[in-house]
Parts: sequence; structure tokens; C-alpha cells
Amino acid sequence: MKKKKLKTQKRWYKEWFIVIPLLLASLIFRIIYLGQIEINDPTFWHPGAGTDMLTYDNQAQDILKGIHPAPYYYGPLYSYFLSIIYFIFGHNLYIARFIQHILGVITCFLIYLIAKRCFGNPVGYISLFIAAIYDMFIIHEGLLLIEFLSTFLNALLLFLLLRLEDGFSYKKIALAGIAIGLSSLARANILLFLPFILIWMLKSFQLSAFSFQLKKFGFLCLVILLTISPATIMNYIYGKKFVLISTSGPVNLWIGNNEKADGTFLFPSPSERLTKRQEEIGDKAFTEDVIRFIKEKPGDFARLTWRKFLLFWGAFEVANNMNYNQIKGWGPLTKMPFFIGFGIVAPISLLGIILSFRNRRALLLSLFLLSFMMAMVAFFVLGRYRIAGLPAFIPFAGLAIFSLYEKIRIRRWKSLLFSFLILIPFILLVHQKAIADTFFPLLHSEGIYVRNDKGLIIRDTSNDWGGGDAVLLNQNNSVKKELVLKESPSSYKKILLCFKYGTTEAPGRLVVDINGISKEYANLKFTEGLIKYIPLSLSSSLLNKGKNTFIFTIEGDTVFALPYDTSYTFGRSFELKGGKWERIKKGEFFVWLEIEK
Repeated sequence: MKKKKLKTQKRWYKEWFIVIPLLLASLIFRIIYLGQIEINDPTFWHPGAGTDMLTYDNQAQDILKGIHPAPYYYGPLYSYFLSIIYFIFGHNLYIARFIQHILGVITCFLIYLIAKRCFGNPVGYISLFIAAIYDMFIIHEGLLLIEFLSTFLNALLLFLLLRLEDGFSYKKIALAGIAIGLSSLARANILLFLPFILIWMLKSFQLSAFSFQLKKFGFLCLVILLTISPATIMNYIYGKKFVLISTSGPVNLWIGNNEKADGTFLFPSPSERLTKRQEEIGDKAFTEDVIRFIKEKPGDFARLTWRKFLLFWGAFEVANNMNYNQIKGWGPLTKMPFFIGFGIVAPISLLGIILSFRNRRALLLSLFLLSFMMAMVAFFVLGRYRIAGLPAFIPFAGLAIFSLYEKIRIRRWKSLLFSFLILIPFILLVHQKAIADTFFPLLHSEGIYVRNDKGLIIRDTSNDWGGGDAVLLNQNNSVKKELVLKESPSSYKKILLCFKYGTTEAPGRLVVDINGISKEYANLKFTEGLIKYIPLSLSSSLLNKGKNTFIFTIEGDTVFALPYDTSYTFGRSFELKGGKWERIKKGEFFVWLEIEK
């Protein structure tokens, strides 16, 4: 008996000898990063106007004044979470971010526990290491956004559900139900996981009677509803309507599923028909319009769904309210080569899912990922929304890495080769955008031509500033952008030269030289930390068939940021350095033409 006890203690010491240093490293990374963004991020103490971060910050302060943001448009949990921090520590955004980083370290620990429970200690260590160096965890813990909280709660609910395998008790189910309820108050799409939990219960606890499983599941749902109920009651009190959690469901469904949708957060102007129906039946009009779109254009809907599927699995982090390259510039720790992102974790996770096919304990994680993907693809895909699924992705990645190591250790070369052959299509799936973007300029040297009802859009970018940076203009430098017209512009009725930009508060004026023929001017307004765009009307006589050159300079004291996208490189974007035009090595400026024929 004593020998067994000593063996257990020895194993326990060995386990924590690995876990504690990794958790300490996770904490140190976060403290360093927090110090960097406090110094470099201009929005650290004052979130940018028009951003979700400012909305959450304002809502938290309003809650302390007794003003509730009900009926809730956003999931209400994060605003109340922030309000508790502000109540205890005052309106201190450093403390708020520090607490978020502490919860981030706990998330890493929960991921370790999930992986250990499903696949054993070695996979747990590997998963903890991956979580510690996953860049988007650290970045989003430093932002006033709900994603870090959703990630923490999803890790917690998975761990608590897995504990049910050790033995049933109503206490364990209640704790899991509370975690699921809280997660749904952050992001309601987690509720799609509920039927999959029932499948897992029926599959994992086959010895129990079917009626007993339904009883347990019913109790779980009851606890979830009780956890959600304060939000439902507040929605009814303030909105006089029954809304379970938030009112944004119909409009978000429409944003992700309409004729102009691109699979991301793109809010087009509603049609006259939709506007009229909205006046008649309210937000139900958005759901009605989605159903109409699916019925009238099933092919377009299928292509859009496929695009969202590719966006979900793609390495590219679809940005919203932020630019990840810019944020990494403010916190350069995350640019260190040992930090990893979705592009590395995703294909390895997919291999792990295949390798765990016969592992009964992996079923819950697989079902979670399936429901999580379905929920995102049903609406729209953003990089920040995807982070909440990583507590299930990472253990599969840890399993795959450990499996490959074991195959090498015992010299199972054929099995190792087979695993790498399986990995190849997953790498192609995850990096399909980068692969396509590399070859696109070679096949379409004239640029991207997008035809629509009104005419034509000519651009060299993906039109999404999420994978690029910006050149800062002042009175001492200039930038140049070239665009190619395949036909004579004389037939064009209307031509708009459009570009995305950001500016400081200082006054200034932009000067655009068009083909050395004429100059156009635009008075610049402070963009309050956001990226906006200006359309300039041009005469067709200023443009040529073939190459057209636009040179941007600044008058005044303002600093003008012209962003560029790294999706494609046509070699038509330049910056003036030392009196010579120097080509941007990777990417193109967000400058495009909108043409009405």
C-alpha cells in the first residue's frame, strides 16, 4: 500500500514539475505583452470610436449607474463582467486586461485537463504548451472583447461535461449547465451544442436506461434555462418581447445569408422590399428574407455556404474592428517565431480527429467542433469568433503530435508516412487562400474585375484589411498606386477612385495626382482609430486604357495611413524612399476604381 502511495506521489510531482513551469511561462508571456500594448497601443486607455470595445466599455459604466443595455443586442455577459471589475477597481482598463490574462492562463490549464482526460498526460503537456504559445489567445485577452470569456467558458464546460464520465451526480450536471448557460450569455450559438450533448450522453452511457439519460439531459437544460433566465426577464421588461438572450439573431443571420454576403461581417444596405417588411413585422423580416434568398437562389446559397466553410478552416484570420498585424506591432512579443496560430494548429487538429476516431473519450470534443463549425457557417465567419473553439481544437493537435512522435520512437515508418499523407489535404484546406493568392496574380495580371448591377469594380486587393499593414504619409513622403484598365474609359458614365485610410486629429488635405494630368483634393477628417474610405469622382478623360498611376501626397500636419493588403502582390504599389520609388514587397494598397457604364 505504501509503495502504491509513493508511486502516486512521484507521478504527481512529475506532472506538476512540467505543468507549473508551462503555466508560469503562459503568465510571463501575458505580463510582457500587456506591458507592451500599454505603451504602444493608442487605444489602450481609450477604445476607438465605433468599435465593439467602446460599446462594451460604455455599457459596463452605464450598468454601474443603473442603466442596463436591455433589450440586449449583444450577449450581455461581458458587459456585466466588466462592470464588476469597474465596481471593485474603478474604471481601470489595465486591471481589466490583467484579469482577462489571468483567466487566459486558467483557460490554458483547463485545456491541459481536457487533453489529459481524453488522451493521457503526454498529450495534456503538449496541449498546454500549444495553448501557452497560441498568439490569438494572448491578443484577445488584451482586448475589451467577449472572445476570451467565451473561450474560457467553453473550456470550462467541456471539462465539466467530461467529468460526468467518472460518475453521475446532479451536482456535476448542475455545474456543467451553469457553464453552458454562462457561455450562451456570451455567445448564444453555443446552444446548438445541446442536441450533440444528448447524442454524447446516449453514446457514452449506454449501460444506463434511455429514460434516465433523458432525465439527466432534461435537468441539464433546466439549469441552462435558469442561468439564462435573468437576461430573458430583462429583455421582456425593457423590450416587452420574449427574447431568450439577445435581439441580434435575425439580423446576424441575414448579414451572413443574402445576395451580397461574402461570408464575413458585411452589412449591405437593405433593399426597399426588406425595409418595408421590417416596418411591418420588425426583425422577423430579416429571417424571412434569408428564407426567400435560399428558395430563389439555392445555387448562390450553396456557394456562399461553401465559402464560409473554407473561411472557417482557413489560416487567414478574418478581421473585424481591428487589424491583427497592427496589434502585433503594438505587442511585438506575439511576432516572435515560437508563437503559433490557426494555420499550424488546424491541420494538425484535423489529423488528430482522424487518429482519435475509435477513441470513445474524444467523442464529446468532436461533437463540440461539429456544432461550433455549423453555428459559425450558419451565420458568418470572423477570426475572433473562431477562437472560442480552440479548447477542442488544441487537444486534437496535441494527440496528433504525440502520435507522430510515438511512430518515430518505435520506428513505424509506414504508419508515419500514412499519417503525413493524411495531413497533406488538411494543409491544403487550411492554407487554400494563401495558395490561391500566390497564383492569382500570375493568371490575372490585369487585376481583379468584379462586375455588378451598376457596372464594374477594378482592384488589386481582397477588399478585406485583415492581413496587411499601412504606410504612414506626412508632408515628407508619397505613395503611388497603379491600376490597369482593359478597355477605353470613354464609355464610362461615372468613375470613382476609392481608397481606405486612417488619419490623426491634426488638420490636413490629401492630394491625388492622376496620371500626371490633374490633381484631386480631399479634406481629411479624423477617423477616430478606424479605417474609413473616400470616393473621389473622376472624369473619364483623366484615365487611359492600360496602366493608370495615382500618386498620394499630404498637405498639413495630419498623418495619413494608407493600408495595404497582403493577399495579392501584383507589383503595383510603391512608396517614395530617398527620392526613389520602392515597390511594396508583399501586398497592394487599398485603392480601387468603381465604374458605372
